[in-house]
Amino acid sequence: MLLDIALTLAAALLGCFLLLRWLMACGLGLPMEDSFFALEPRKHRISSYPGEKALYRRENAKIFLTALAFRLAMLLLGYLILLLVAGDSEPRSLESAMMNGDGYHYLQLVEKGYSGYTENGEHLFLVFFPLYVWFTQGVNLLVGNAFVSGLMVSFLCYSAACVFVYRLAREEMNRRSAQRAVVFLSVFPFAFFFGGMMTESLFLLTTSASLLYLRRHRWWAAGVWGVLAAMTRMHGILLAGAILVELLESQKVLARDGRGWKQRLLPVLRRLPWALLPFLGTGAYLLLNYIVDGDPFAFVTHQQHWYQGFLWFSQTLQYVGTNAFFWGDLTIRAAVWLPQLILFVVFFGVLALCWRRFPASLTLYAFFYLILNYSLSWLLSGGRYLSCDIPFFLFAAALTEKRPSLDRGVAAGMAVLLGVYYFAWLSGVAIY
Repeated sequence: MLLDIALTLAAALLGCFLLLRWLMACGLGLPMEDSFFALEPRKHRISSYPGEKALYRRENAKIFLTALAFRLAMLLLGYLILLLVAGDSEPRSLESAMMNGDGYHYLQLVEKGYSGYTENGEHLFLVFFPLYVWFTQGVNLLVGNAFVSGLMVSFLCYSAACVFVYRLAREEMNRRSAQRAVVFLSVFPFAFFFGGMMTESLFLLTTSASLLYLRRHRWWAAGVWGVLAAMTRMHGILLAGAILVELLESQKVLARDGRGWKQRLLPVLRRLPWALLPFLGTGAYLLLNYIVDGDPFAFVTHQQHWYQGFLWFSQTLQYVGTNAFFWGDLTIRAAVWLPQLILFVVFFGVLALCWRRFPASLTLYAFFYLILNYSLSWLLSGGRYLSCDIPFFLFAAALTEKRPSLDRGVAAGMAVLLGVYYFAWLSGVAIY
């Protein structure tokens, strides 16, 4: 009970700081506005100059091709790992190795569809959101191999996502820091999932694009990408809140500047439909449930098969912590439970250190994404989910901006762990 209260109070305190800072950015005047809660000055704004557009395109192309080359290198590394594990025997195929975890279910959904892929006559796999499946099915019409199609979608989405993450980081930081954010994202210990037959790369793409466009106040583009994100993963609906936060702040709705309430709210109301667009993505998912199972909320029932449901994050952390130290299988403790416990502490701490350096739309999104990830009754994939919490990689880049030794140490440490977990995953260890 005491631990529950302590964890909840810590999260509530940080959440209140983030909300209060956002309210002040919306124009709410308080005595400490210019000292404690104010956004730290941005020293690296992008200025326009002749040839900027050409440089912009060259940067985008370089990042995309580098990211694609990195994914191909990881695929080759995976093949070498399988040769090493096999020894003198016949090595497993990459396809069979990469079906460890949810990859097998996505492959079956691509090949059989939501109606055709059942277990004991039930559509248990409606818990998997549809956009990745549909995109891969479309590519598969041309390629004719579901596994290859799935990897193509993941590789291309990851490469495009790196461009959006870089551009998002450039809105807030200098070029080197933005590059560092992409590096941290790419060598995150669970980033090997970006190269598998899973939703991570597509969700990374749709989320990073939506966050970039909301920061540029291109509300319609942020909303459309938010629709796609909400059709990819449950967390996509959080983008509606992020867009609304940025929209209200941009209009300074609480500022005492002589405007009436009509003048304050009309610009918001005109753009509000774009902020609410992500709910259409959730609606598409509910419609899929209704078409396949006759119930728009059929996934809630099917989640019970996977021991999934809502659980307050502090209670989740308690069983994660218990399993991290007392689970019977030491391999599972090291592969699943311990990383999830450490990652929550690290991500929470990084956010606490960076809450004044970044706009409220990013810090609040990062906060609620983290809490939502850890609000599951049986959390097995916390590391995989956090690989898509984009603002944290910007935060990490900001913290190492003037600390080259720390920068290299963090990147090298994560790269080593990435190699270890990739090796274990391909070797058949249950990493979800």
